[in-house]
Amino acid sequence: MQEEHGHWADEAAQGLLKRGGKQVIETGTSISGIPHIGNASDVIRADAMRKVLSEKKADVELLWVADDSDPFRKVPRGMESLKDFLGYPVKDIPDPYGCHKNFVDHFVSKFVEELSSFGVKPTIYSGTELYRSGALYEEIKIALDRSEQIAGILNKFRTEPLPADYIPWTPICEKCGRISTAKAYKREGDLVYYVCKTTKVSGGEAEGCGHEGVSDVRKGLGKMPWRVEWAARWHHFKVSCEPLGKEHAAAGGSFWTSIEVSRDVFGWEPPMPVIYEFFTLNGEKISSSRGNVITLEEWAKICEPEVLKFLMYKRLNKQRDINLLTIPVLVDEYDEAERFFFEPAEGANEDALKAARSYFLSQTGEPKYLQVPFTLCTTLSQIVPDLGMDRIGKKLASLGYKGFDLGRLERRLVCSKNWIETRGPENLRFRLLSDEESGKEYDLLSEKQREALKKLVGMINSDIAPEAFHKTIYETARGTDLKPDQLFLAIYKVLTGKERGPKAASFILSLDKDYAEKRFNP
Repeated sequence: MQEEHGHWADEAAQGLLKRGGKQVIETGTSISGIPHIGNASDVIRADAMRKVLSEKKADVELLWVADDSDPFRKVPRGMESLKDFLGYPVKDIPDPYGCHKNFVDHFVSKFVEELSSFGVKPTIYSGTELYRSGALYEEIKIALDRSEQIAGILNKFRTEPLPADYIPWTPICEKCGRISTAKAYKREGDLVYYVCKTTKVSGGEAEGCGHEGVSDVRKGLGKMPWRVEWAARWHHFKVSCEPLGKEHAAAGGSFWTSIEVSRDVFGWEPPMPVIYEFFTLNGEKISSSRGNVITLEEWAKICEPEVLKFLMYKRLNKQRDINLLTIPVLVDEYDEAERFFFEPAEGANEDALKAARSYFLSQTGEPKYLQVPFTLCTTLSQIVPDLGMDRIGKKLASLGYKGFDLGRLERRLVCSKNWIETRGPENLRFRLLSDEESGKEYDLLSEKQREALKKLVGMINSDIAPEAFHKTIYETARGTDLKPDQLFLAIYKVLTGKERGPKAASFILSLDKDYAEKRFNP
């Protein structure tokens, strides 16, 4: 078992072990649009605790609930065809793409598959099915019988108090199928009377049909208010831990309300919270409705899943931005933790030890050594577009890289190729010039630039390391009375026709020697 060193997941696990009994970690996601990495953050973080508890041989289960009985409040970008379904339970609206039974099935099936590819395999539940199968009937009955007590708890967190005849049940209108519009006004045992009225939702207005009906809660065609439902699920599943974003944990937030409902109404000791800051994406809030999202599947195309998990396993109380242009920076940090994991240094500080622990917890299988930089893979994937592993393996060996796992290398090469083609910055994207194209660029260089390039030719050999060759480039520039920037410009011009590019030393050494020599001394 890997050493802990005060990692937040280890500390949380210790707290749960003190609580005793079976550990049930619950997470959930509102299926309001395309599930993205923000939606995945709590279940991925929860999985770190599951892994730690499993290390300690504890009885632990990780649950994920699709909150698919929630009303459809806002039309996500690109799904304008669903504008007439505002106010319906999301489980009951059609798949906008026509390939699944409904909206929820389309997105949940993909999300669960993506989680599995990240090594996260919770027990899956549908909120709608929990209601309609009768699984939550006991909790619904308790909530209805103690509606006055619930109203008193909720009113502590409200500016406008609930009415004295408050009923904690929102039916689905049996005539029009909407849930946002059905307003309960009377209860008789298991029967809740309602009227369907037009209601404002965040994305516009859900039109009520005026129907007056009766909802039999035993059929589960409706739902409890969220702050009651959350506590009801804790009671039903005997939840001991719930990861949640800070917006739920703010003063007066839903978590603190649900704690009181859980303890005072359902008689269940509330779960231990694990509170985290949220992510932004490219400097903006992650939002399906705004179209600013990246899914787990999309992430896995441009970067290894373990890197995202590693980022999520860092200190929880710090907001972080995921800038897709700077993926190599994230990977470099991950690689540094990997290096320390495989080659720990004596007297390392606490941050290095926690990073190594995050690295270990982020693995989807056994840790495998790589230590080939993402930026170098980006360069190699463009030099060898077919990703011929024999050629790339030999080139890396000549650059001094040894002992890496070939499977991981191939995966990183594929990711880096996809990243540079779809998300990477223009200055790192290149195409090697033909002899004719390079010759034209060479003719435009100054006499000193050509002289410096010719000097570099004799210094390109398989024995020189990229760091040493980088210094050689600087020394060659100064020895030819050039500013280093002028020589770097010449290098990029004759190789790619651009003024900037990948790190020049690694770039040159990654090329076939005769190719570089032809460009530098045609």
